Amino acid sequence: MKQTCSTTNSTEDNLYFRKFEDRKPDQPIPDSKGRTMLFQFFAMLLLLFGVYYLYWRWTESLNWNAAFFSFSLVIAETLSFISLCLIVINYWSNDDSPLKKPAHFLSDIKEISADDDRPLSIDVFITTVNESIDLVRFTIEDALKMKYPFEDVSVNIHLLDDGRRDGRDPLKENFKVLAEQYGINYLTRENNFGFKAGNLNNAIEKTNGDLILILDADTRPFEGFLNHTTGYFREKNLAWVQTPQWFYDLTESVPLSVFLRQQFKGLNKKRKTISDFLFNKIKTGHDIFGSNPKLFYDVILRRRNYHNASFCCGAASIHRRDFLFESAEIKYQEDIKQYIEEEKALRRDKSQEELKTEAQSKITKTVFEHHISEDIYTSLLLHSAPGRNWKSVLHIYVESKMLSPQDLESRVKQYARYAQGSIDIALGKHSPLVIKGLNLRQRLCYINTVYTYFSTLWITVFLLSPILFFFTLTPPVLAFNFDFFKHFIPFQVLNIILMAIANWGVNTHRAKQYYISNFWLYMQSIFKVLRQRNMEFNVTRKKQVNGEKQVIRHIIPHLTIVALTLLGILYNTYLIFKGVHPSYSGFTVNVIWGFINIYQLNAFIRAAFWKNTTPITPEEDFSELYPNQLTPAL
Repeated sequence: MKQTCSTTNSTEDNLYFRKFEDRKPDQPIPDSKGRTMLFQFFAMLLLLFGVYYLYWRWTESLNWNAAFFSFSLVIAETLSFISLCLIVINYWSNDDSPLKKPAHFLSDIKEISADDDRPLSIDVFITTVNESIDLVRFTIEDALKMKYPFEDVSVNIHLLDDGRRDGRDPLKENFKVLAEQYGINYLTRENNFGFKAGNLNNAIEKTNGDLILILDADTRPFEGFLNHTTGYFREKNLAWVQTPQWFYDLTESVPLSVFLRQQFKGLNKKRKTISDFLFNKIKTGHDIFGSNPKLFYDVILRRRNYHNASFCCGAASIHRRDFLFESAEIKYQEDIKQYIEEEKALRRDKSQEELKTEAQSKITKTVFEHHISEDIYTSLLLHSAPGRNWKSVLHIYVESKMLSPQDLESRVKQYARYAQGSIDIALGKHSPLVIKGLNLRQRLCYINTVYTYFSTLWITVFLLSPILFFFTLTPPVLAFNFDFFKHFIPFQVLNIILMAIANWGVNTHRAKQYYISNFWLYMQSIFKVLRQRNMEFNVTRKKQVNGEKQVIRHIIPHLTIVALTLLGILYNTYLIFKGVHPSYSGFTVNVIWGFINIYQLNAFIRAAFWKNTTPITPEEDFSELYPNQLTPAL
């Protein structure tokens, strides 16, 4: 591969992530057959106790004096239990694919005649829309450093610029010149239709690599990326390989005393000394935005290898070109057939051939689906392709490094895109509930993915239940007595044990907090999709921003729940002292429940006020170039 010397820029030294360049990714959790068997044992035990608990809840514990409250809670518990069942299926077993030596010839990955054989060709797509030239330069340089053992294998790097920064606008950095400096290909288009998928489709039509590596503007591959991933394609029905995404710029923990000084700059010297003495040993702020994806890649997606249901997550993935085009042709023909069937009943004056011609003029064949979640959508279509049995692999080793959201606003926009895209797929014509071609295990894994974004339906009830009790003094169960605890506690203890076994070796603390804290974001996403509002492809901002006042709107629901919970505790404490509280056990249970809710929400609230202590990147924040578009799934 061509090696190009690095060039520098005056702002390069101020890029915040440079201080993290020496960070190394964790190794994947070693597979353990014994731990898998232990998980399966406790999973069966938990599901049995769960069914027993829910049977008791529905038949013996409902409080008809508070019917709405009582039914809301038991329905929420039932929905949560369904989620638990899907998680158990997802986690059931592990099947890591063994590493294979890199592919050399086309015959290594495809059944062809000897006369048609030739060395492999690989395309590397670097997608960009509004990121700074300094950031993209790092990605290009690392892509050029990738090594491959066969000199006759062509590895062609393409810069896919959806910002049209080719010199036509003198106010924008010239990415075409950047590509020329590094000796790579520059591709752009005259519109941004189809979001990132449209950018990829434009590039794939102008290139011819047998395998396609997709990198985002900040996805910096390691030298061995291609060496470690192309060998999987020796399995002739393998469609793509996803590698774990690793964010090497996660916020570091700082002493609580430092955090307090940042928030309360008016502390005098005496109070500062006291604060340092009391709180200097307490650390806070590690991964404050909940971006660490280790749980997802090292456990959730990894376990889907067993079900052949690991899906593509966009960047840091490598694809077989032939299967992408074949899948696109399958969907194209299905769309034409559906169009003819729908129109034939309404327009009897048109012949089949006339309707087919009309359909071909209106329907566009797309390799990557024009959707804000093009990665999982395209994966779903590939896995469900009739009669193909195409496979996917989650490669368990980190092969690149990426940047994470550095402020709550960026984090919310990123997860809103994930949520809206998945919910749109769940409610569309290619929903994993109805799409043909998936086997049962694949279907359940995809359902688990989209079902997660409906978690607000039960999490909101769990957050509001203590508040309702505090201000109505009416329990959602007949009584918080021994009968309640003997059913509830074993189920919850088994749940804790099972999740500890399932997520062994991964710190799930922050993930649990954001699973709860995302309730408002997911609720807004559901309503936006149901109203068929235009969904935005928000490109995650690749810089640090401090002091944005607009983030406060994201935490108003969280602050409201915290305030009402604390107010309810104070009110009930007053009633206890007055001796007029109707249920001391109910008070105790809901105080514990309320404080757990507050603890889970606190990370999201603190993230809104978090101040980065590393230098800020003085890069220009270009206006959003992807226009609002209604995705086609609904």
